[in-house]
Amino acid sequence: METKERILHLLLQKGFKFRFYEDQKLHFYTKEITEPLIVKWFAKENSDLEEGYDFTNVTVTIEIMDDFKNAQYVFINGAEKHYQYENLAEFKEMLEKLPNQIELR
Repeated sequence: METKERILHLLLQKGFKFRFYEDQKLHFYTKEITEPLIVKWFAKENSDLEEGYDFTNVTVTIEIMDDFKNAQYVFINGAEKHYQYENLAEFKEMLEKLPNQIELR
């Protein structure tokens, strides 16, 4: 399966939503993770946030544009951290590790 097709399949499997940002006139596949244990797991696997950090109110948003450019994640609400994936292979690798069907809020 081609990389873009595989990524689209993973986005659907992981519960990403297709979203239009009116102010930017752009479409993204996006997922917001609010569950503290999963946010903590994601931080440990994908960032350099300090061990022992309180993730109680922290949210991580993962998104990629509908043309498969600008894949990124952003931590907010106390852990201000942003990362832009260097390529689709790196983004796909993260998606493969991400648990399926995380609740969206």
